[in-house]
Amino acid sequence: MKKSIGTLFLSLFVCSFLSGQNPLSAGDHFAPINGIQMHYFVSGKGPICLFPSPGWGPSVDMYQRSLSPLEKFFTMVYYDTRISGKSTGPVDSTRYTMEDFATDMDSLRIYLRQPKVWIMGHSAGGYQVLYYGIHYNNHLNGIVAIDALVGRDSLYQAEFMINIMKRKEQPYFARGAAIFSGKDTTPYKLKDELMIIIPFYFHDTAKIERLAPFVDLNNPFTFSDKASKYTEISHFQRFYLFPYLNKIKVPVLVIVGDDDFICDKTSQADRAIKLIPTSTELVIKDAGHFPWIEQPQQFFDQSAEWLTKQNLGTHN
Repeated sequence: MKKSIGTLFLSLFVCSFLSGQNPLSAGDHFAPINGIQMHYFVSGKGPICLFPSPGWGPSVDMYQRSLSPLEKFFTMVYYDTRISGKSTGPVDSTRYTMEDFATDMDSLRIYLRQPKVWIMGHSAGGYQVLYYGIHYNNHLNGIVAIDALVGRDSLYQAEFMINIMKRKEQPYFARGAAIFSGKDTTPYKLKDELMIIIPFYFHDTAKIERLAPFVDLNNPFTFSDKASKYTEISHFQRFYLFPYLNKIKVPVLVIVGDDDFICDKTSQADRAIKLIPTSTELVIKDAGHFPWIEQPQQFFDQSAEWLTKQNLGTHN
């Protein structure tokens, strides 16, 4: 096992060295990672922070465009996970497990020549970074998990239904609820399905328009139907992470919108912080699943307070 890890490290380091380009120069890059071409984008100044796309279809572009205030604290490395965005992926549809995604994350760390990194993720990206933290804690400086899924169980299902039913008087409810319940079996394209259900993800649906500058609906790389299909086949989020969170020893910031219906405060964030002794919870008021979009000042100001306490941002 040690020999194979050493071989992987050497091969990735050599690939990085022979590319002739600084792998951390600002802008777009492609890295040969585990048989795929991984697209990533570098911006900011400070310690390296890896930020994966959610994994199940959206590219990382929206995060790159909307989270720029965090670049005062980090050199952000936003990357497209396998077959999302501009990254390629295996033809084998069973090679989209969480183990595959975590191996890719660690291989990118090695490619970038970093003994340790910060990692940050949103939603299923938050699930990825917590999973990585459980298995690769010694390679980390810290974690920021934003509206992260941690595990589905009876409490999760109960809170999901409570939060869905809060919206029952809304004009978008019937059509979206039919998709969530499985009653609507239409084989939607990922983009089309998201257009139907996106109002559920907001506390204030009038603020959905704030996403528009960050999401290019006409770009064919924005959503990957293959990633959606393959991660479902691979049972991408099958692991229940709660029993293992105490393996994470680095500082962790758990951020959650108080009206997130899909990765809610009660069943996910509140329980996660009780199981990670080094964690801090930041609750963004009057926000759903995209708290930095709905409440940007609250989100970035309060995040900055915690990051400053970690001695980040001093490079400025």
